[in-house]
Amino acid sequence: MKDQIAAKLKGISNLEDRLILKSVLNEVFLQLYDHSSTMYGQLEERVFAEMEAVPHCYDIYTTAVLRRNFDPVHDFLRPMQSEDLAEKQYNLASIREAVLARQPFPLTKVFFSCPYPKLQQIFTGNRVFQGHIITDKGSTPAAFTIRQDRSYLNQIEKLYETFLNNEIPWKTMNHPYIFRFAQIVLESCEQLPEQCESIKKVVVDFAEFGPYVQYDVVPLWNVETLELRSNGFPIPCGDKINFEHIVNLDGSGAQHGYLTVFQNDPICYSHRTEHALIITAPADSQNTWTVMMIIHPASVKGEQLDYPLVSNAKHQAFTELLSQRSRRIIRTEAELRRLVASFVAAEGLELDHIELVPRDLATAAACESYEMNFFIMDEIRRADYQRKLVCYFTTTDKDNFLIYDVMSFVVSEVQRHYPDYKCEGILL
Repeated sequence: MKDQIAAKLKGISNLEDRLILKSVLNEVFLQLYDHSSTMYGQLEERVFAEMEAVPHCYDIYTTAVLRRNFDPVHDFLRPMQSEDLAEKQYNLASIREAVLARQPFPLTKVFFSCPYPKLQQIFTGNRVFQGHIITDKGSTPAAFTIRQDRSYLNQIEKLYETFLNNEIPWKTMNHPYIFRFAQIVLESCEQLPEQCESIKKVVVDFAEFGPYVQYDVVPLWNVETLELRSNGFPIPCGDKINFEHIVNLDGSGAQHGYLTVFQNDPICYSHRTEHALIITAPADSQNTWTVMMIIHPASVKGEQLDYPLVSNAKHQAFTELLSQRSRRIIRTEAELRRLVASFVAAEGLELDHIELVPRDLATAAACESYEMNFFIMDEIRRADYQRKLVCYFTTTDKDNFLIYDVMSFVVSEVQRHYPDYKCEGILL
């Protein structure tokens, strides 16, 4: 634009007219043009800052530890539920009330460290296990059942909603441990403990499942809920209704991922820049916000944990970076193999071959994977004409009791990329 103006000015032969026009343009038009260019540049930088948010800061790392081995000052791992760190206390009054009313009562949680097929036997059966309730005055025989504990699964569903509210792409969370917790449910007991007694321990005979049972296991992840304050004064938005609240992240760590929690506050929009979290809301006086921080680990090597540390992180190859930018689904077997191999957790897993079959046709082997994104219900697709995409895997780590869970994680990601098919996994 400036070059065109300069060329036009040179075309004016009358030097006096040229001087007057040049003075007017410099004082008014060119300053306006420079201001507009600066504002458009700032807008462009802001848009690209949102689009180029580092995806690694939203990678979620998970594991589980025995309660006695939990490190309260760990660099990045936090308990999913803080109450798991407390000693189990039994409410005898509630137990007596449920038993008298012949209602089942959940007593405590246990963890099963067995492969997924055996875990299915535990959860799908209606088996009754015998055991004892031990009090400070003695013990009484009791009957128990087992049902899957879903409290941690509900947390994942809420995390998924928070990702959507913050307009951050969801990636299947690889937390195989939370699917292995079960509630020990008291069905009946021969003699009710007296009100003056206190329950010390609950002992259950799990029969052939006994070697896989662990008590006092705490699931961990690199997610922490914080209350952060906004900096400075709220900035009025152009709609004359909302305000922008800027939360500086340098103090808590700009290298981490941040998600604004929408449930408790009337929030319209939230986006992340390199050093700040900008929250758009109608409130002009609020300065404290509930934020979920996804802690980015400085190093994950050399961790001494009771169970392996896993994540949904990807290898940062050039093809993966290109795929993240294009957002196009490529329906080839080569692309499917690239997707499977892109996950760090799938290093011991290899896609052998795939098979497309009608959905109502049984395959040679039964499905051995489960859906980790069980809470996603908003996909638009017709189930009446879907075909099954069966992925057959081989592994060099068959002794790993989590190998079926790793396969399920990979298949769940395949399902997200290929929603036209019902995706299943089978381990050869």
